[in-house]
Amino acid sequence: MNRRSLLAATTALAVVLAGITALPARAATGKAFRYAVLISEQAAADPRWNEVATTLVRKYPGARGFTYRDLNELVAPLRQFSPDYIAFVCTPGEATPGFVREAGTFNRKLDNEPYGAAVWGIVTGYGPEDALRIARNDAPPKIRFGLGGMLGFLDALPEGVAYSEFTDDRVHWQEKRPGKGVRDRRDAPADHTLAMLRLINGNGADGVWTSGHAEKDAWSVYYPDGTSFLVAENGGLTAVIDGESRGAIRSTNPKIYLGIGNCLTARIEDPNASYALSWIHSGGVHQYFGFTVETYYGLMGWSTADNFFYRGSRFNVAEAAFAANQALLLALEARLAPGEVEDMEYDRDATVVYGDPAWMAVVPEATAREVETWSTRLERSTDGNRIRWELIATFRKDTDFRPSSGKDLRSVFAFLPERVKRPRLAGRSTGVAASHLASNFVVVHFEGRVGAGQTRKLVFESDP
Repeated sequence: MNRRSLLAATTALAVVLAGITALPARAATGKAFRYAVLISEQAAADPRWNEVATTLVRKYPGARGFTYRDLNELVAPLRQFSPDYIAFVCTPGEATPGFVREAGTFNRKLDNEPYGAAVWGIVTGYGPEDALRIARNDAPPKIRFGLGGMLGFLDALPEGVAYSEFTDDRVHWQEKRPGKGVRDRRDAPADHTLAMLRLINGNGADGVWTSGHAEKDAWSVYYPDGTSFLVAENGGLTAVIDGESRGAIRSTNPKIYLGIGNCLTARIEDPNASYALSWIHSGGVHQYFGFTVETYYGLMGWSTADNFFYRGSRFNVAEAAFAANQALLLALEARLAPGEVEDMEYDRDATVVYGDPAWMAVVPEATAREVETWSTRLERSTDGNRIRWELIATFRKDTDFRPSSGKDLRSVFAFLPERVKRPRLAGRSTGVAASHLASNFVVVHFEGRVGAGQTRKLVFESDP
C-alpha cells in the first residue's frame, strides 16, 4: 500500500464522538496514519448513521470521532489531531454542493493554509445501509478490469474495454487482454449501452470511467447528442434507449467510478434523483469521484484521472483527487496560467469523492509502472540540527510543463513519510518553476520540457 508512515501516537481529545469509542481496529493493515471521522450532531442522533461513524472509528487504529453543529467548531481540535484522512459521515440530505464547498474550505483551515491538510471524502449513500457497507469494507480490490464509457486509460490496467463517447465515432472501441497491449477496433455495436450493462451486471468491472454530457440524475452515453442514457431514480439506474427502458444496473462487486469529464453527476439535491447515490446503491460503487457543477474547464477531472492511472499505483481515488487539488492551488498561487485564474477558482471546490478516503483500491503496480509518466523517490538525511530532503523525479515520458492550456497543467506531487516541521527550500534544486512545501506533502512544478529518461530534483530541509 502507499499510505504514508505518519505519527502513530494519538492524543486524547476533548471533542469526541458521542457514543463512539476507539475500539480495536478491524483493518489493522498498512502503516500508521491518523484518521478523523466527522459527523453532525443531527446525523449522530440517528443510530443507523451513528453506526457508520462507529464502524469507521473501529476500522482504523489511528481513528478518532468528532461531532459538530458547525464545522468551524472543529478547526482547533482537528489542528491538534492533525489527521491524514478525514471522513465526513453525511446523510444524503447533508451532502449538498454547499457542504462539498464547505468541506474543502474547512480542510484548508487545518494546516498548510491555503493548501489542504488531509485527504478527505464523504461517506454517504442512498440510505445508511449503503454507507455502512462502505465503512465495513476493508478489502479493496485491485482495479484489474476497467470499463470506459470513453476511450483511454486501459493501458494502465491488466484488461478491460472502453467505448468511444462520440456520436460520429461510435464504431470505435478499445480492448485490452492480459499480457497484451491496447487494441483499437472499429466494430463496436450500433449502441454499446447494453454491452456496458452486461459487463457491469456480471460483476466483471472493477472500475468505470465516463465523460460527456450529464446531469445530476443521468449520463448521456453519446456526445454531443444521442438517445441513450443511464437514468437514476429511487436509488436505481436504468438504461433508456430511444425513450424505452431496456434494463437496469444491478451489480454488487466493490468498484470505483470516475466521472472524469461529466457535469453534475456528483451533485446531490434530491436523493431520489441522484446519479452518484444510485451507483453506490445499485452499482456496487465504494468510491465515486465527480463534479457537483457544470464543468467547462475540467482540470480537476483530468488531473485526478492522470494521478490515479499514470502515477505508478501511488494513489487511491481520494488521494488522486487531493493531489490534483493541491496542484491546482499551486497553479493559482504561482499564477502558472495567469489568464485562467478564474477558471481554476471555479474548479477548486467543484469535485468530491464519496466513500472512505483511505480505501485503497488502486491500479495494479505491475501495469501502472509500465505506463507511468514519472516516478519519484524521496531521500532523507540528517545534517546537524536539520533534516535534508531530496525529491527526485525520473521521467518515463517526454513531459511539457508549459502546456497550451492551464487545464493540462500537471505538477509532481509526493506525500512525505512523516510530518515535518518548518519545511523550507535549501540546497540546489534543478529546473523548478514553482513549489509548495507542506507539513505532509510537497508539490512542485518544473520548468519547460523534460525528456524521457531525464531527472529533476527539489531539495529542502526541515527541523527535527
